[in-house]
Amino acid sequence: MSKRFVNDGTGTKIIEYTEEEKTAKAAAEKEWADGAATRAAKKAILDLEAEITQRRIREAGADDAGGSQSGRDWMKAQEAKIATERGKL
Repeated sequence: MSKRFVNDGTGTKIIEYTEEEKTAKAAAEKEWADGAATRAAKKAILDLEAEITQRRIREAGADDAGGSQSGRDWMKAQEAKIATERGKL
């Protein structure tokens, strides 16, 4: 990846990347790779939060409001999963 094609209007030419361009490209690729874990954790958080629907919220409510212990347990487990993912950030 040390060459690029450029059309200057008179035809396509092959131009070498400068050392500064090579260094900048390598740094950008490293930054992207280093951010993979953060992106994965953020996606996991969004996915887990999306599972908390209105029905799940109702099920986690008080018994006299239509909730149940299993609903509350599920919600606590979901919050624990989200906390685990947030700890990765």
